[in-house]
Amino acid sequence: MKIIKFIASFMLVLGILVLMIWAAIKTKEQNCTAISILIHSNEKTELLTKSDILSILKHNNIHWEGKSMKEIELSNINKILAQENYIKTVDKVHFLNTKLQIEVTLYDILLEVIPNGEQKFLLDVQGVYLPYSPKVGNDVIIATGIIPHIYRKKEMINPENSALFDIYSLASKIKVDSFFSKLFHNININEEEEIILYPTVGKLPIKFGAIQDADNKLKILKYMYDEVLPYMEENAYTQLDVRFKNRIIATKNRS
Repeated sequence: MKIIKFIASFMLVLGILVLMIWAAIKTKEQNCTAISILIHSNEKTELLTKSDILSILKHNNIHWEGKSMKEIELSNINKILAQENYIKTVDKVHFLNTKLQIEVTLYDILLEVIPNGEQKFLLDVQGVYLPYSPKVGNDVIIATGIIPHIYRKKEMINPENSALFDIYSLASKIKVDSFFSKLFHNININEEEEIILYPTVGKLPIKFGAIQDADNKLKILKYMYDEVLPYMEENAYTQLDVRFKNRIIATKNRS
């Protein structure tokens, strides 16, 4: 009796497996009916759109209209998208019923770097070099001036490049601060390798100096913007200087 029950259970499981395999085969023979693309990115900086990804696939001879699902090589789509400049990760490439679903995450851009007389490029929040794109938008921080560097596509920034690394370090602090991220969109390195900040509010450039003691310098600047500048005449000063420890120097306008 036990043997008969075992055989019956085995045949039932086997039958279910056969049906599942048959259903999977029949599904693969069905045509792809649609494509869905989900892009995870910083909402203010859209380096790639859904239309861009569709164009990339078509350019690489990936077609889905009228194709059966078994004709569409998912691994090839994954490989093509992983090679794109601004795609950080390809999260999903799969079928949901008969719909092709693609999900990717883009790099989160921190800096647009414009060295004197050299080709501009981008740095993401983790310090990865990326080629410049005009789609980067107006919300990223722009770095200009004397910035020696060796551009290495999709490699990480090296601390040995002190000028660029200092800018990257300061920009990282600015980005995560709700006050400073709205105030500072332009960082410059002068010939003395000193950092100059140009605010979006007011006309006072700020001599920031070296990256050392950056947190304290930013704290002093916030106090200046909150408690002092609102009560000063608009053109009374031409420059602020926070290069010296626990001090801020305002240069008077003598014109």
